[in-house]
Amino acid sequence: MTVTYQGETYQTIKSLAEAYQVDYAHLRKLLKEKWPVEDAMKICRDRIPGKGRLYEYKGKYYRSPKLLAEENGLPWNSLSHFLVRCDSVEEAVQRCREQQENRVILWGREYQSRYELAEMFGLSYASISYGMNCKKMSLEEVVRELLKREPIQFEGQTYQTIVELCANYQVQPCNVMERLSQGKTLYEAVYQPVRNNGKVNEMEYEGRIFQNAAILCREYYISKILVAGQKRYAEGKSFLECFRLVKQLRDESGWPKDQMFSFIPRCKIEGVFYKKLSDFSRTIGMTDAPITTYKSKHNCYDLIETLQKMQKDRIPAYRTEYGLLTYTQAWKMHYSYEEIKALPYIKEGIPRYPKLQEFDFERDSMDILRRCEELFGRKPKSRKREAGR
Repeated sequence: MTVTYQGETYQTIKSLAEAYQVDYAHLRKLLKEKWPVEDAMKICRDRIPGKGRLYEYKGKYYRSPKLLAEENGLPWNSLSHFLVRCDSVEEAVQRCREQQENRVILWGREYQSRYELAEMFGLSYASISYGMNCKKMSLEEVVRELLKREPIQFEGQTYQTIVELCANYQVQPCNVMERLSQGKTLYEAVYQPVRNNGKVNEMEYEGRIFQNAAILCREYYISKILVAGQKRYAEGKSFLECFRLVKQLRDESGWPKDQMFSFIPRCKIEGVFYKKLSDFSRTIGMTDAPITTYKSKHNCYDLIETLQKMQKDRIPAYRTEYGLLTYTQAWKMHYSYEEIKALPYIKEGIPRYPKLQEFDFERDSMDILRRCEELFGRKPKSRKREAGR
């Protein structure tokens, strides 16, 4: 295959690559994808990273709208939108800049654009735009919703929710949300020292008098919002009674006393707390559906009992020269039907859930949500229907 580049003809792609000392495999791939020779050589000679179309802006080449956006301080998804609809890269960048200059105001504080606001709060610009443009929500409603449900970037770390962030920095989520509503940045809201609000509603706990509920919760590193949330479901119980039960739950679960207890973890496995069952199931390469189904089908008392039974559950296998294999595994190893039937059959051969064999569910493990339901006298969701029958 002859190739012409800068007026000179080369008999093969390899000879062209050797002449300019570029990666032959990369050049061959680009030419196979119908790239013009000049563009393909430009990518190989300048080692331009990325995939897809080649963009030129101010004498520099990019193969990724994201790299182009980051270098020019623009949201990449918005720039991608304009790159598709504009006639030139310069026009797309200019229109994207004009859109960003539309200032927005949130909680009395002015931001140059939604992009700047997203950066300040550690939120996704795309999620903010989607909430406002598609869901027709106000900016305040979108930000509040995202802080509660979406991942937050803060000081180089990713937190799944504002509650998780507050737990890491030992602050009350209610304090942080209140400060944000007063126009403070996320950094200011997290790091601002707590002051006495002056409210007096004295409470006595363990022989000590506390000025109000907020100071009581702060003293024991327990979220006031968490206690108030449990009080809504605890009929006839006072705030102090709910606080006592939440503290008992924290102590029984082994949660560190110097860390803010701001949410009820789903479980604790070998000393590790998991906020949701799906967080644990992902570590063993499963979804939470098989676990909840097994628990319901076998009428297990709690999650730990469920996992222990699943750990003991075994399936039939055949003894082969490669060890114990299921019928499907043996078939994939090219055993014929007659050969498989001739192999020794082991009724309880191998574990059904091999990833669970790595865990010791009797060591520092607890179904915390189940214990919470017991303390507050609530019926487990899976057994409500049975009680109503």
